[in-house]
Amino acid sequence: MKSLKDTNNHYSLKHRILSWSVLIGIFICGVMVGAIHWGNKPVNTADSGVQANVAQEDEYVPPCRLLEEALLENINGRINNGNWDADEKHDANARVYERLVKVGCSENVEKYKSLVESEIEIAENLRVVNNKSKKSFDDFDDSVEYEYEEVEPCVVIEKTLRERIQEWCSNANCHLNNAEIYSKMAEDGCPGNKEVNTKKALDELQIAEGVRIDEREIGNNEIRTTVNTYKKLQMQNEAKKYLNKVEKLVNPGIDFILELQRVIEE
Repeated sequence: MKSLKDTNNHYSLKHRILSWSVLIGIFICGVMVGAIHWGNKPVNTADSGVQANVAQEDEYVPPCRLLEEALLENINGRINNGNWDADEKHDANARVYERLVKVGCSENVEKYKSLVESEIEIAENLRVVNNKSKKSFDDFDDSVEYEYEEVEPCVVIEKTLRERIQEWCSNANCHLNNAEIYSKMAEDGCPGNKEVNTKKALDELQIAEGVRIDEREIGNNEIRTTVNTYKKLQMQNEAKKYLNKVEKLVNPGIDFILELQRVIEE
């Protein structure tokens, strides 16, 4: 029995020594890995911060690039070519590109020359489509006192009304407002532009109807605006058809309907 007990104690001591050796080895490996990791990690010192700032300051931007960035802010990249003044906006872009040809970076000169030609060509084609002279509004200088005979009243009317047109609409009311303005231009603007303004008014009415999600949500103001637009376009029959349609949809009230019917018949 004594011999067996001595043997067990011998093996138990041997196992404990082996276990401690393994634990010590694992600890030493962990220390070595940590030392390697921290040895490779960059140390943020005052000198390293100075070097980073110096590197940023050394990044040179040529003056021509700064001029290009400033001038390109004036480019209108969202021109609606269906608007009457789209040619003027393309002309404005062309003038910016002409300036860039002179003061921009040399490697971009040919690109800007090509853009000048493109903008001018688009503007000229739009004037042909709209039967519009370049000097209609582009050369109208408010700082000069013009003789009354030199500027037709219809030109002033159209120019004033056009400034109230919203180019980017997000709802039906906005398009209806544009339609009424175009109808007013067709009514009181230059006779030569009546057909164009009439078409634009009708287009805006169609768009307003297309972007409305639920026709049952048409309000009295929208109905009145649409009827007035048709009235200015001398399209009384279309106004009556529209009034009959909305009366069935929303039933705005007999008094309101009678009021608009009188407007149409006047």
